[in-house]
Amino acid sequence: MLADNARLSIVLPCYNEAEGLPNLLDRYAEFAARYQFELVLVDNGSTDNTQEVIGRLLPKYAFARCTRVIKNVGYGHGIFQGLKQAQGEFLAWSHADLQTDGGDVFRAYDSLKNAQNVSRTLVKGRRRGRRLSERFISRGMELASLCLLRSRLTEINAQPKVFHRDLLSFLTKPPTDFNFDVYVLYKANRAGWAIREVEVDFPPRPFGESHWAATWRSKFRTIRRSLFYMGRLSMEEG
Repeated sequence: MLADNARLSIVLPCYNEAEGLPNLLDRYAEFAARYQFELVLVDNGSTDNTQEVIGRLLPKYAFARCTRVIKNVGYGHGIFQGLKQAQGEFLAWSHADLQTDGGDVFRAYDSLKNAQNVSRTLVKGRRRGRRLSERFISRGMELASLCLLRSRLTEINAQPKVFHRDLLSFLTKPPTDFNFDVYVLYKANRAGWAIREVEVDFPPRPFGESHWAATWRSKFRTIRRSLFYMGRLSMEEG
């Protein structure tokens, strides 16, 4: 059972991440002595043995627990289920595929604690050392957010994201897919929250492959869906 005084809840959606879970939990364990936090692993409808591995590992890590989504509905759905069950005053989410280092979450959390208004600030990652093609796509999505949403949202899909739990009250109709990131940033921006960034590395994932950016065809589909979503969100929000 987790301590009631955990101030930071970190949500990690896990879809078929069984191979990387031992390294992932070991990395977060390095911060257990310095921070009060809980790690909420969301088994997001995995079809491999993720649930079995989580069940075997969790007794070794007092700071971690698991919630399970039986059927995978989408990346955003998994994150939101974890956020709704999180107990901390401050919330975060990141990747479970080892592309984003666990230490980045705590650097972003430290940055948030130094903000002028900690309850109205969101801190996110800004990826460095990326290929030109990847930077081009990110800049294109930033331009799209400016044109379609009238909000300058930078490095939209960069992790982690850390914020006060008050932001949850603004997330009334979150998307279930990868557009969850743009939705949260947009809602924070519209509500007048400050958005700060910390630089993070984003190496290739050591296990498996991305389900929405593995090939140029999948990247094109992802971009197209994001553009349609931004346009719809703009009309809905008026």
